[in-house]
Amino acid sequence: MKSNTENKKQLLKSINIIKPNFHCFAFTFQMQLQRLPLAMPCPSSEALNKNSYLLYCALERTIMHIDNLRSVTPFIHHHANNLSKLGISHQDVTLLCNAFLASLKIHLKDYMTSTLEQNWRQAIRIFTNIVTSYLFKTSNVVSLTDYSQKQLSS
Repeated sequence: MKSNTENKKQLLKSINIIKPNFHCFAFTFQMQLQRLPLAMPCPSSEALNKNSYLLYCALERTIMHIDNLRSVTPFIHHHANNLSKLGISHQDVTLLCNAFLASLKIHLKDYMTSTLEQNWRQAIRIFTNIVTSYLFKTSNVVSLTDYSQKQLSS
């Protein structure tokens, strides 16, 4: 899935809107996470506040390179390893991403157009696919050989 330059510009512009109050965004994200049935422990407000700048930098770097998967995949793998140490489950990845998108909607308010939301959903889907394939050895890609054999046996 490719992300064009305009989509990437919109994503970067949207995180620049929340940058001055990113600690507030991190708090909202943490509050969203507390409402979810995570298998992993929910990060504390203090931990998120302490690491909010790192979280912002990771987000910005991921978006800057989202159209170059060779460049961004090792970076996402690094962060996936950190999540793995916290005991993240496959379902937690989806819950984290949903909480992230909900937090974006809260902080971007009227700036979050349907087009921008779609761009974020696409970026989040890329992130989710990389993390889940790396940590849980799953894929949303079906092997043509497997598909053909299944069709023949049906």
